[in-house]
Order: sequence, then structure tokens, then C-alpha cells
Amino acid sequence: MKKVLLPIATAAIALSLFGCDKSGTVSGQVLDAFTGKPIEMPTVWMDSTIYGTQSQNYAYKDMLKEGKFKFEGVSVGSYLIKARRSKYILGQQKFTTTNDNPNLEITLYEYPDTVSPGMYIAGAEGGTKITNNWAIFSTTCKESVAGLRTSFEQDMSASAPSQKGKKASKKDIKVNKLPEPKVMDASLDVLYCNPGSVTVAVEAAAYPAVAAAVSAHADCQGFDNDKKGIFPDVSKKTELAVEYKAEGLFSVKGNLPKGKQFIVFSSNGKTLQSYYVEVK
Repeated sequence: MKKVLLPIATAAIALSLFGCDKSGTVSGQVLDAFTGKPIEMPTVWMDSTIYGTQSQNYAYKDMLKEGKFKFEGVSVGSYLIKARRSKYILGQQKFTTTNDNPNLEITLYEYPDTVSPGMYIAGAEGGTKITNNWAIFSTTCKESVAGLRTSFEQDMSASAPSQKGKKASKKDIKVNKLPEPKVMDASLDVLYCNPGSVTVAVEAAAYPAVAAAVSAHADCQGFDNDKKGIFPDVSKKTELAVEYKAEGLFSVKGNLPKGKQFIVFSSNGKTLQSYYVEVK
């Protein structure tokens, strides 16, 4: 009898000392990143596991009508969970559960595949895009981060075959002037779409916009014979909080100082896009 009880006692002591891994429930909902509304009938799965809503044995298919999912008996550990639906861009998230916290509620985001690159105000279907009217005035800069031409001349006859090679007359020259900055609230809350930023993080910052001599910004290309331009004051940088939402989509929030400024999106130190705005 003693011989039988000894192994049992030893096992009990081992369990009390080292414990055992628990399992829990991973559940949540898939939402449209722009509208905040549930995405009906998404496919949700945990990478390299048996857990997925596409499985014939998945017991909660009715919940998918509200974009909800539930996986039970998930061993504690680190996982990658993904969500997708036709005509939507993939959303994914890494998470970790522990013996102390074996259960987890997750919100995943997707967005329509018709969304084009740029900055958006969330709310409407697909969001309201902030048109970058200053893009054609932008120059390519390194240390200066960004630069805008205040105006440039455009030969309107250059595209006409019969006019090629001829000197443009004054009536064929159009002077394009830099549009006024977009007026925005001090409390910034936007979405930024950049499909190329799947594996590389996007950074965002605001800088006061100041007029300065082009000669003081020799690292900028595209000014031609311009004497002055509009540049960010890089010494007064305001960091903006960037959070991943879905593949190529980021939430950008922060408090902007008053006045005219640049909102600059960058990756690996390279400027992706800049916007000319004003907080009054």
C-alpha cells in the first residue's frame, strides 16, 4: 500500500510546486475601422492552430452575424489572430494569455479594400478623406523633413502636340499658388492609410510651418529657382500617437498647437506624406 501511495504523493507535490498550464476562452468582435460597426460573417482564425470560424466543428456560427467569435479551450500562450472578409483588408493582432489570465476579449478591425492611401476622418462609410491639395507643391527633403513651394508656373500648352517645341506665350502660362492650409481642431483623431506599411511601423509628428529661404534647406529637391518656401520647424516637434488598426491602416491621435503646421507621416526616417494644416 505504501508503494502505491508514494508515487501519488510525489505527483501531488510536483503539481503543487510547478502547477499546470491552464486553458481559457478567446473571444471578441470584428469591427469596421472607419464606422465602428460590426462586420457581418467575418472569417476569424488563430494562426498555426486548430481554432477558426471556418471549421465545420465551430459551434458559434450564429454569432458571426454580429461579427462576434469565440474559441474555447485555448491553452495559455502567445498567438496571432487574424480576421478577413471578402472586399475587406486583413486585420490581425498578437496576444498572450497566462495562467493568471487565461481568458481574453479582443477587438479586431478591418476596412474596405476601396480605401485609397491618405488621411481620413472616421465615421462615414469608408471615411472622409482629407484631400492633399498641397502634394503638387511638395518637395523631397531629408533633414528638413518636408518643404512646400509657394507657387509655380505651368505651361498649359505643353501637352498639345502642335505646340511642342514652341516657346509658351504669357496666356499659356498658369501660375499655381499654394492653397490655404486646412483648418483642423487641436484634438487630432484621424486614420492614415498607407498600404506599403504592412511590416514597417508608421510614425507621425506635427511641426510649426515657417517661411524660410530655400538656400537654408539645401537638402530639399524640387524648388527650381524659388527663393522662399514653407518648411517645418524641426526643433519644435510634436509627437503624435500611432496605433495599428489593420494592414496598412493606422489610428493617429494627439494635440496640435495653434497656428499653421505640417502633419508629417514617415517610416524608417523617410517622409511618406505631409499635410499643411492650421489650428485656430
